[in-house]
Amino acid sequence: MDKQISYEQIERFHKHYNENNTNKIIENAITKNGLENVCINRQIVMENQPIFNIELPESKRYDQKENWKCWIYAGINVIKHNIAQNLNINVMDLELSDNYIAFFDKLEKSNHAYENIIALENTDLDYIHQEKILTECVTEAGYWLLFVAIVNKYGIVPKCFMPDTIESMNHKKIERIYTEKVKKDIACLLKMKDEKQSIQVLENKKQEFLQENYELLSKILGEPIFSFDYEYKDKERKYRSYKNLTPIEFANQFLTLNLDDFVSLGNMPMYNKSYDKKYVKKYFGNVHEKSQVYYLNLPINVLKEAVIQQLKDGIPVWMGVYIRKFENEETGILDTRLYNYKETLKLKCLTKEEALNLRDIEIHHAMTFCGVHLVEDKAVRWKVEDSYGEKEKVNGYYIMNDNFFDEFVLNVMVHKRYLTKETLELLKQAPIQFELDEPF
Repeated sequence: MDKQISYEQIERFHKHYNENNTNKIIENAITKNGLENVCINRQIVMENQPIFNIELPESKRYDQKENWKCWIYAGINVIKHNIAQNLNINVMDLELSDNYIAFFDKLEKSNHAYENIIALENTDLDYIHQEKILTECVTEAGYWLLFVAIVNKYGIVPKCFMPDTIESMNHKKIERIYTEKVKKDIACLLKMKDEKQSIQVLENKKQEFLQENYELLSKILGEPIFSFDYEYKDKERKYRSYKNLTPIEFANQFLTLNLDDFVSLGNMPMYNKSYDKKYVKKYFGNVHEKSQVYYLNLPINVLKEAVIQQLKDGIPVWMGVYIRKFENEETGILDTRLYNYKETLKLKCLTKEEALNLRDIEIHHAMTFCGVHLVEDKAVRWKVEDSYGEKEKVNGYYIMNDNFFDEFVLNVMVHKRYLTKETLELLKQAPIQFELDEPF
């Protein structure tokens, strides 16, 4: 049989297509009105009401625009309720600086990249590319564990003390420039290693690079503040003043959640992943040796139960998710039944396992669970805080049906108190490394 599509086959396709009058009706509707407008299921829209019987207080939504810092905003959205409570202010009145976190994340990622190169025994470029060591060396993307590493080391500041700049709201320019700068440095380090330069000489050169990186980032993002006077009025309109605070002192005094007590749970039903195993992402990190990205792989119901318990205690939940399917920004609904693709297009959707195995879905966005609606102790829908302002969705929130959680939530960060002793024991096992290009 001919391996090419023949013209005769096209003629048969054409004849078969036009034998069903419904095909033309659907074609006309979609080409005129758009795929999602034709396929949307109104019944599912009506079913997903923005009502939740477990819900955190309203807070001000961040708008990341085009800066790819969703993981930072999601981290801030977890801790801001705790900080606002300790400051005795309304959480709507508190904004924390994403730009401050982003500055030190970029600086630390460059140091981590240099250290990965300095530690290499094999500097052959084929090996470096095969191992994907430079694939995400200073990427804008990140995870909760990277957020924690920066806050633990550098603290955090109110947004007014390090506001966003023009370039901090658009990742493309700074990431391109910064990546080229860091890779130029890496080319130098590789040359020095080939010349058998000592580790001390390499480390000294790295310090020069870091000084340059600090200056470059300061010019684009603004130089970080190292102390500040914090003045505000609390809920009782009482004037408060804290003089000469450092970012670390601000975090130590007003952030009473121990961020190291949060555990990374993943749901990876993949051909090369087993439940009850711990997995770690190779080479990726910011603060060197302090920011390992890991997942404890567990069934989805274990993740759900832990998230529910944490929300009941008034603590938001950071989560990594895929939202490019079955999402509608106008209504804010995430539901696997939202579009009638099966009926209109005869489309059979991938299962979660198939989608992960074939790299069809991945963690590409971070958001925060801030509410859930339970019926007979089972989750029906989830309230999800996004970081794209409040003009779209339901004032900036998604309504996630529980079926969407099953299929597209891949990672949640929950406090260890919501896990069983048996689950906590699993964290002690030696982690299994996985490649940078895997969907986690």
